[in-house]
Amino acid sequence: MKTSSLIGHVVEVLEQVHQGRRPADAVVKQFLRARHYLGSSDRRYIADRTFAILRHHMLLNVYTAEALAALRVPAMSVPAMSVPAMPVPAMPVPAMPVPAMPAPYPPVMMAAAYEIRCAEHPGADPLAEFDPVWRPLLPDIECAAFLESVRTVQIPDDIVNDEERFLAVRTSLPQFVVREWRTRYGREGSRALCETMNAPAPICIRVNTLKCTVGQCREALAQEGITAQPTDLSPSGLVLAKRINAQGLLSFKQGWFEMQDEGSQLLSLLAEVGPDMTVIDACAGGGGKSLHLAALMQNRGRIIAVDVDRLKLNNVAERGARAGATIVTPLAASADAPPEELRDLRADVVLVDAPCSGTGTFRRSPWLKLNLTEEGVHALARTQRELLERYAGFVAPGGRLVYSTCTLLSEENQSVIESFLRDHPDFTPLPACAILARQGIRLEGQDPWLELLPSRTATDGFFGAVMVRSS
Repeated sequence: MKTSSLIGHVVEVLEQVHQGRRPADAVVKQFLRARHYLGSSDRRYIADRTFAILRHHMLLNVYTAEALAALRVPAMSVPAMSVPAMPVPAMPVPAMPVPAMPAPYPPVMMAAAYEIRCAEHPGADPLAEFDPVWRPLLPDIECAAFLESVRTVQIPDDIVNDEERFLAVRTSLPQFVVREWRTRYGREGSRALCETMNAPAPICIRVNTLKCTVGQCREALAQEGITAQPTDLSPSGLVLAKRINAQGLLSFKQGWFEMQDEGSQLLSLLAEVGPDMTVIDACAGGGGKSLHLAALMQNRGRIIAVDVDRLKLNNVAERGARAGATIVTPLAASADAPPEELRDLRADVVLVDAPCSGTGTFRRSPWLKLNLTEEGVHALARTQRELLERYAGFVAPGGRLVYSTCTLLSEENQSVIESFLRDHPDFTPLPACAILARQGIRLEGQDPWLELLPSRTATDGFFGAVMVRSS
């Protein structure tokens, strides 16, 4: 397919992402599924460009604004995109407010700015590639003039001279997130973290040890043309050399592996589960951690996978059947109460993998950066505290409560746990890194909590806390 046609597809996808309320990966997946005429390289181009433009959205906004100002294009002649509120997690979280960040410019402008200023392999003739798409959408602005202008403009001095703001713009991260990371991790640590968060994530899988060993899975993948290397930390992980269509692989259909980040795998290990235990996965979602726990328990015992989203729970059943995890039972909860079926149950382990802002997954889900607000984080923290309160009572005496998120904001992590422990003296924190060390996983200087920084561990960003209930 001609590059100009591919660019047209990218623009169409970006329009749908900005105008809808679904995650960008779901939008891209549906878009590509509906267009059977696209070849594999075309699909890869569309997906990669879409995510790259979203990843650099703030920087591209600045370049575009400067280019239009240099051309003296009136703002009223540029049709603005509307940005919806942040998608609400499947929990009783108040709707997120529309972000204060200016609405992005038309996707064709953002795509052109990306091509000129950020693309690793820019096209040989951007004008020939963009003009056929540009003219029907922006007939009052000359494409050639914009391309030349965006090529030469610089980030304004008032941004460059503000170190915090410049880092936020350069890595397209919300400034309040950059501010916290600078405070907590220092100038160099925060810079490394922000830059890592603005790069694509590695492709990681968890081998299903109920059906095969890591070595057997690696060999099966090699036979299907997929090169894989063992992960550095997780004993069940493999890092793949390229992105895959998992559903098309025989090894996946046979249940030999699941797509799961290495850091997420470590959170399951904090539970230290064993055969014949009873486990409640209180925010199971699609069931990734439930399936991992089932493998760690050798498919002996009982796991109740709870979630308010019945569609996700249906997915748990399907994935469990493929994985051979027969001990996982999906159970729907209401928005404001646990399932009635749990009323008299006391579990050896309760896992609360709480809905969160997802700042630790920005490189894997760059669209989350577009509309994250401080108000949204406050709302999520309230829900996280409510979830801990709601499910702590199901922990048996001597049992373990594990709290985890995929965010790196203290309001959703340390502050939630500290507040919970003040109100629940019958729970005592356990050193998370010592738990992992017993399993051969060495992480320095993080006790009592586990905090995984992508700039240090090459995982997604995660937080984990382990608490034991007094006998």
